[in-house]
Amino acid sequence: MNAMDNALKGMGGQIDLLNTLYGGSSMTRMETEQEDDRLVITLSAPGVSPEAFNVLIDGNKLVLYTLLQQRNTDEAQALAVPMFLRVLDIPPFVDAEQIEAVQEPGRVRVHLPFKNGEHHRRRIEIQKWF
Repeated sequence: MNAMDNALKGMGGQIDLLNTLYGGSSMTRMETEQEDDRLVITLSAPGVSPEAFNVLIDGNKLVLYTLLQQRNTDEAQALAVPMFLRVLDIPPFVDAEQIEAVQEPGRVRVHLPFKNGEHHRRRIEIQKWF
């Protein structure tokens, strides 16, 4: 690779990174839905590779984040910029040991299975005091 190609490649990466830092990237979308035996969190962002998404369990917290990495030829100078971060409490009715993440085209789905396969839900009537 000659010096001009190297300079143009480096400048292109910097422009892409600055565009992202100053609002040029798509916002990450997070959707939560309840199925019969689990909760499902879906993360997606147009133009962002599913490999950029990360899922971490820290105690009773579920940490979801996305890192945009600038690709350099020198790995020592690699730069990762956080684009998305959500920290959620893992509900007591979720089996934290069985949480899994599945990469699908254009998105990542996090499966939070209920303990014993069931989730109790009931409506609480609001009492009138006056």
